[in-house]
Amino acid sequence: MEQLNKNQKKAVLKKAGPTLVLAGAGSGKTKTLTERIINLIEQREVLPQNILALTFTNKAAAEMKKRIQEKILENPKLNFPVLENGFFPHVSTFHSLGVFILKDNYKSLGISKFFSIYNKEDSKKTLKEAMKNMEIDIKEFEPKKFLSLISKNKGAGISFEDFLKNFSEEKNFYNQTFIKAWGEYEKLKKEDKSYDFDDLLLESLKILEIPERREHYLKKWTHIHIDEYQDTNEVQQKMLEALTNPEKKNIFAVGDPDQLIYSWRGSKIENILNFSKKFQETETIFLEENYRSSGNIVEASNFVIEKNENRFPKKLVSQKEIGEKISLYTAFSEKDEALFVVEKIKDFLKNKINLNEISVLYRANFQSRVLEEAFLKAGISYQVLGTKFFERAEVKDIISYLKSALNRDSKADLKRVYTNPKRGIGKTSILRIFNSEIEKLSPKIKDQWQKTEDFLDEIKKHTEKNKISETINFIIEGSGIEKSFREKKDEDSLERLANCYEISSFASKYDEFSPEEGLEKFLEEVSLMSDVDSKKENKQNPAVKLMTIHAAKGLEFEYIFLVGAEEALFSAQTELSKKEEKEKNEEERRLFYVAMTRAKEKLFISWAQFRNMYGSLETNFISSFVLDIPEKFLEKQDDGKNLSGGYLEEEIYID
Repeated sequence: MEQLNKNQKKAVLKKAGPTLVLAGAGSGKTKTLTERIINLIEQREVLPQNILALTFTNKAAAEMKKRIQEKILENPKLNFPVLENGFFPHVSTFHSLGVFILKDNYKSLGISKFFSIYNKEDSKKTLKEAMKNMEIDIKEFEPKKFLSLISKNKGAGISFEDFLKNFSEEKNFYNQTFIKAWGEYEKLKKEDKSYDFDDLLLESLKILEIPERREHYLKKWTHIHIDEYQDTNEVQQKMLEALTNPEKKNIFAVGDPDQLIYSWRGSKIENILNFSKKFQETETIFLEENYRSSGNIVEASNFVIEKNENRFPKKLVSQKEIGEKISLYTAFSEKDEALFVVEKIKDFLKNKINLNEISVLYRANFQSRVLEEAFLKAGISYQVLGTKFFERAEVKDIISYLKSALNRDSKADLKRVYTNPKRGIGKTSILRIFNSEIEKLSPKIKDQWQKTEDFLDEIKKHTEKNKISETINFIIEGSGIEKSFREKKDEDSLERLANCYEISSFASKYDEFSPEEGLEKFLEEVSLMSDVDSKKENKQNPAVKLMTIHAAKGLEFEYIFLVGAEEALFSAQTELSKKEEKEKNEEERRLFYVAMTRAKEKLFISWAQFRNMYGSLETNFISSFVLDIPEKFLEKQDDGKNLSGGYLEEEIYID
């Protein structure tokens, strides 16, 4: 408590009732939420097992859980009753909570306890199959757009049945086609006895809407805590309302509308702005002391974000020194801009600065290519955040063996099992297997199918008695995957085999649990892994982190390069209504603000006068967000110097 400031203490000591903590960037919001949970337990206000804490990434949930458990274990006042009963607060992501609720009710739902969870690629493949079944041309109707529409509806709490019920009979060919595709997609998913990511929330909400089940969870969790509340969508908001006792209203929400950057995923800023209307008698507490960034960065970011109207007025104050000014570089082109970044990082290396403390942030993924090229030429180590380890083909193959052994109805996983490694089982044979036409298989294919089925049975038996890491090794060796990679003897194949065994290393952290519990925890984490969760910081081989601003949310670095600070990249580019355009531009401003507040010591902002975008060379203007920063916080760097060499005419290919 001695380490907390006045408003943090106020939040921590709040014992009951609805509380909204509006926490600015770097203001110690997670620490405040964690200390509040500890204080509730210490003051005997609530039993540990009656506390629910929710956040948005596995990484954030794991860190919060670790902090809480460490605090409990090191405090004699807390650890005796907790350790004696084996009780801790339930800390998880929303999607993990959905998995918990579905598994808690799996018998009444008529599903397997080990139901499969579709990742994005699984959903895409299944939707394509659904469209093929319904004779819908995927060139005319893009599956990605259909998936986005399905996700948007589910995020708003609208199931396929709801959509169908409220669908206008107006003859709209696009909508009619979409309904056919969505309906078949749900049918195929049901046959697989699987859920997609959005189902985890929507289906668990349906359970919470059953009076007796809601009553069960209201008794189970009496005190609700939410981190990053501004990122909640409609379904998550309804889940929180269902989990909160309407009389006691013990809900403690921490968030910042200035950092809402996921409206395209369904996040609704109204959820946090209207919190006090949803939960009457709310006490609102502001955390405005920033412990992350230098004074210049904090003050400059205040000037940027205060132009937004849809927010709670607040002004961050840095608890650090004023620090260096923000460096602003005007580049001729994206190539020139990339070389500027590289030259500055070379200077950092001369001063023995760790590359892990440096990040380059950009608005769109396409911007990374020219940066990567510059880093490669300069011989500077870098890592592009976004390539998921668990999205690699060989890794998915191993996981599919495990999932298929537990759920033989998961066709998406069985397809991978039948074809990796190659056994001669082709598309026609797989279709016959799925249609239970085994007698139509050739003797050779039938023998391969039977051997595969027998091996899946062996895996299931293995999971019942052995550690999960041992089962992974059993799959790698017994499936023939190891043999197929070793036979190729090339570097790529050996690297892919190493990735397979890396799964075993990852799974070993669950070896302390019973085989069944370890298996459950492993599969849940793998299924719900996100981009940020899969990020590994290699301390032996440090590297500059390249990522989109969206991926940087929740992270911080000593040195930040914010590249591409141009109006064309940070503004609404499509035709929108005035209201939509205003909302879009306010979100772009929040995105720019989030990028600025990732920096702890030094922030570089750069923009290019000419940039190749979407197949053509564009003339750019500096972002209006940069122009909102008073000049006293800025210092211009190498203005007018073309680091890429040559003349401007050569850069822009003027005739």
